[in-house]
Amino acid sequence: MSAATYSLKFRLILILFISSITPLVLIGSISYFSMTEILQNKAEGGVKSKLHQVKLSLEETLSQLNHASQQLAFDGRVGKSVESYLSADIYEKKTLQDEIRSALGLIHFTNPTLGLMYYYFAEDNQTLFANYNVREDIDIKKLPILIQFDKISYFGPHLSLNPIDGNQVLSVFRKVELPSRDDVYVYIETNFKWAENIIKDTEQFGGELVHLIIEPGGKVVYSENTDDFPLGMVHALDKSNPSIHSKYFLFEETSNQAWKVVAAIPKSVYLLEVNRWMRQFAFFAALTIAVSGFLGWLIWRMVYRPLRMLHLDIRHMKYQHEAISARQSPITEFSVIYREFADMRRRIYELIDEVEQKEKSKALLEVEKLMTQINPHFIHNTLDTIRWLARANGQKEIDRLVSTLNKVLYYNLGKGGPAKISDEIEALKHYVELQGIRYHFEFDVRLQADPKALSLPIPRFILQPLVENALYHGLEDKGVIEVSVKEDGETHVMIEVRDNGDGMTEEEMERIMSEDTGERKQVGMGIGLKYVYRMVKFQFGTAASFRISSQVGSGTTISLRLPISRTEGC
Repeated sequence: MSAATYSLKFRLILILFISSITPLVLIGSISYFSMTEILQNKAEGGVKSKLHQVKLSLEETLSQLNHASQQLAFDGRVGKSVESYLSADIYEKKTLQDEIRSALGLIHFTNPTLGLMYYYFAEDNQTLFANYNVREDIDIKKLPILIQFDKISYFGPHLSLNPIDGNQVLSVFRKVELPSRDDVYVYIETNFKWAENIIKDTEQFGGELVHLIIEPGGKVVYSENTDDFPLGMVHALDKSNPSIHSKYFLFEETSNQAWKVVAAIPKSVYLLEVNRWMRQFAFFAALTIAVSGFLGWLIWRMVYRPLRMLHLDIRHMKYQHEAISARQSPITEFSVIYREFADMRRRIYELIDEVEQKEKSKALLEVEKLMTQINPHFIHNTLDTIRWLARANGQKEIDRLVSTLNKVLYYNLGKGGPAKISDEIEALKHYVELQGIRYHFEFDVRLQADPKALSLPIPRFILQPLVENALYHGLEDKGVIEVSVKEDGETHVMIEVRDNGDGMTEEEMERIMSEDTGERKQVGMGIGLKYVYRMVKFQFGTAASFRISSQVGSGTTISLRLPISRTEGC
């Protein structure tokens, strides 16, 4: 199957496309992975850094709440004053009340991050010493618990209990443990927007960053997006939650108290810069391909038009023999090609005219040669005249010799096309008879032919050159030449000529197979083995075989294997 061929146009477009797209693919791949990693590291680094700050701020705030609540507990100075206040008379209560409020004010002043604080009496559901108003519709026990210990609870961001605040705060609820009462607690929350400032103090990602606070048990106690992360949701960070992980990238920081602060970023927002860069790269890539295509089109026009003109000149040269002037081109290479082609075309026309003149001269010489050749019929008629004169004068030997020679010449000059094997054997007998009269030694030619093979067609002059070779190379007195013809299977006929002469060396066999020499042409009818070899190869090709085997002092054997043709005219 022949290889597929493609036009120059297709190859040029393919090469230009590959040369344009390959750098884009390589640079684009490297740039994509590099830019993606850089942008993602930038975004991830910013989120983690902010998240770490939020965790530290929350831990510090909770530490301040814990420290302040310790001052208000029974172990602290204010806690002891509260114990005295509960057992004092009305006059002492007034003094102690002022003292407690003054202490609370001092604590609030020294801790500006704190907001509402008061004592809570659970059995009476009563609040005392509050520095701000307290909402009455709030059940402290229902606030979201961030961390809970035996005597102290930290509540995650929730709505302030100060009715005029309305902001998210962190708070602590601590048992005071007064000797006289077991139901007294102190409540402290952060100041106004402090908790919100800690969590929401970021402009990253266009405000799409969602913060979560998760208590140690894995439950969400604070969420900036209650639709996707409702309060009380558990296992929000588990990989088994595809609705979350398919939409958000999650980053977390764990405190030393096991609660976590989490930043959830929508994937579309997180990859916004990457996608923006990809769109820009795709635009420039498309622009580059378009420019490359335009340049390829220009290059194609520069190459195609001169080639098309050259193609037209070749077609014109093929079908017409009129001389035309050389074309001109602004491209140096094509200008040289046009000029060289014009010179070649002129030379070809000159060679054609020269060949035509030589053919005419050759035809005239052939006619002259034919005019000078002897007519074969004249030869036959002359030999017949000689034969009759010899017979009339009683010269029987001459009569027989001339008659045999006439038969050999008639067979050799025959125009009946390929002969049969029987005809070839008959002509060989006449040839051997003539050579027997010529040579001054006795030799015997033994013919063995398969009767089935006699009717098979065979080219003329096959046997005569083979026997002639045996006569000429080392056959002495009482020599024997054996000629055998037999069928070799149903497809071939085998011809062998074997003699008991002196044999030949390798050099002699090579010389015999070479072109005929002057000496060679003087022997017999002048038809050498080279003729037989060439004729067999020309007519039968690889279907026939020709082989010579000889040893000095042991004779020579020539084997000829020809394919059988059952039709006449083989």
